[in-house]
Amino acid sequence: MSEDAIPDIPHEWLSREDEICFAERLERLRWLEKQMPPADYLKYHGGLMSKYLFDETRYSFVYGQYLAVIVLGVAFIEKMLAAEFYASGRNDLERAGISELLKEAGELAWLSADEYDAFERARQIRNPVTHFRRPLHREDIDRRMVEENQLAYTIIEQDARTIIAAVMHMIGRHAVYVDESDEQ
Repeated sequence: MSEDAIPDIPHEWLSREDEICFAERLERLRWLEKQMPPADYLKYHGGLMSKYLFDETRYSFVYGQYLAVIVLGVAFIEKMLAAEFYASGRNDLERAGISELLKEAGELAWLSADEYDAFERARQIRNPVTHFRRPLHREDIDRRMVEENQLAYTIIEQDARTIIAAVMHMIGRHAVYVDESDEQ
């Protein structure tokens, strides 16, 4: 039997995955495109790692990796806030977590009440993903399934969309918008 006749299992698996999931990925990509701020340039406080977090959050969403979206998206928000504080001379917050960063940004009026609420909601969505919760805790996915009468996957997808909205808002806060009338 020649090598060409041996089935390429990894290739077949990926081809099947592409075939089955393409329509859903395309729908998510189109939705994601609509969430993107209409910026001319994006700025990433926190350097390349912030850009990578932003890119991988979006990529994970398109591929339906919603838990990754939740973790990476909140990490992006946290890194952007921490870098803003560091750039302003607040070295005391260099290793602060998102909860402390949000609290401080709110107290300094760096965030509007709506922004604070959106980023805090993102943090609350992330916490039961990254931190243990006892069974049937109010944030536990099993409890939410019962209370919301939804499948876990549906709830996690909705949470990921909430995270994407917060991420897009954060990147939009730092984007550059060129007024074409100013260029003339």
